Amino acid sequence: MKTINKSMDLKDLETEKGKQTIEELKQLIKEYESKGCKISSWYGESEPSEGGIKFGEANKGYDYKPILEERLDIKYPNFLLWEIHWVYTNLNFKKGDVVLDIGGACSLFSFYLASKGMKVIAIDLNPKIVEEANRIANIMNVDYTAICSDAEDFLLNTKEKFDFITSICVFEHIEINKRKRIVKNLHNCLKKDGKIAFTFDYKNPSRFIKIDNVEDIEAHFLCSDKLVMLENQKFYDNNTNYLVSLFYRKPILWRWKLRLILNGEFKIWEYFKTKNYNDYTFGAIFLEIKH
Repeated sequence: MKTINKSMDLKDLETEKGKQTIEELKQLIKEYESKGCKISSWYGESEPSEGGIKFGEANKGYDYKPILEERLDIKYPNFLLWEIHWVYTNLNFKKGDVVLDIGGACSLFSFYLASKGMKVIAIDLNPKIVEEANRIANIMNVDYTAICSDAEDFLLNTKEKFDFITSICVFEHIEINKRKRIVKNLHNCLKKDGKIAFTFDYKNPSRFIKIDNVEDIEAHFLCSDKLVMLENQKFYDNNTNYLVSLFYRKPILWRWKLRLILNGEFKIWEYFKTKNYNDYTFGAIFLEIKH
């Protein structure tokens, strides 16, 4: 039994398969850019703003060493490379499969799948991102459709069945009760032998995320009695953190700290608190219909 439900380990990118994924992604980006097509960054921006770049760089952790060249790393850091590699490597995708990607319109992951010959339907709440994704799909001539929709509404109303349902670092941004409702509806949209993969912020200190341990993962992603985990049945935490919360980062980003407090993610009395270590990471979980 393979250990695929686990926290991020960047050593996975040092394997032969990991290196192959990185090379394929670099070639994909190059090909798309040569035709004037800009795939969205890990924050969902076609072209990161100055503030977005500063935000992203601070988020990367104290000991971060980029894999891609600086220009690309700004948009596609090591963490995103791992998420794409880990999901793609551990699901048996094949040409012609129909994939629903939740929250991934115009993303590197969804266009990577499309480049492999899959039919991709990507749903996203941002109409500009959806419009740009469809424009790029037309230029690149891939079987890719972006739809502006709320995930819960889409799952309740679609008649299509999917071979795979994926979501790359989106679920932690959805309100907790809504996450659970979405998970409970996933099996209705999945083919009999279909598979599901999520990646997510793990141990992010924001009060809104609350995916801090194995019990939280089971509460959020195993709340449906119709779904079970693929391979290892217990999430494995390697206790390695790669990212640092902007709220606790040094040097202090006072404006971001205040914004996060006003959003309710942190308490006012934590305003001066900092950390000199990385405090969270990413995780991945894989599910299938219980037979």
